[in-house]
Amino acid sequence: MMRFENHPVRLEHINTRVEFHGEEERLALDLTIKADLPNTALDDMSPTLRSSLYEADRQPDIVDPDSTPVLRNPQLGTLHWAGKFAGVKLALRDEDRDGLGDLRFVDARLDRVHFQPKDGGTCSFIWHIHVYPDDEATTAHTVYFLRRPHTLGTMNVPDPNGIEDEQE
Repeated sequence: MMRFENHPVRLEHINTRVEFHGEEERLALDLTIKADLPNTALDDMSPTLRSSLYEADRQPDIVDPDSTPVLRNPQLGTLHWAGKFAGVKLALRDEDRDGLGDLRFVDARLDRVHFQPKDGGTCSFIWHIHVYPDDEATTAHTVYFLRRPHTLGTMNVPDPNGIEDEQE
């Protein structure tokens, strides 16, 4: 569905809450993450999505036949991709710390994807991801990345079809 590796991201917002799993209380964090990705990332969402939003540059000197930088309908604004996705792998790291203190979540859930196609071949994405930190140290480490510059992210959303609401 969506994947990128060591790409600049920004953790915009963290919401802390407690979920009840039977009698057990479990700390949950709702993360809002933003990133600008090339429009080729749309191909992971649907093989026809990019071609429906972008077209090739009509300049004959463009060598790459896969280049589609021209936005067809800029009036569309921000778009929403429906669905909920489980098994999301998310990692954040500080670019300035050489891999020290990486933060990893291996079974996150993604339930909202917003993206704004931009002329020139870039898409601005906003993801809402739910994670369950293992302990207080992981929660504190997550807060460290809040609005922190030079944050690199890796994300893999393996299931292109999403999950059913009944599985929650």
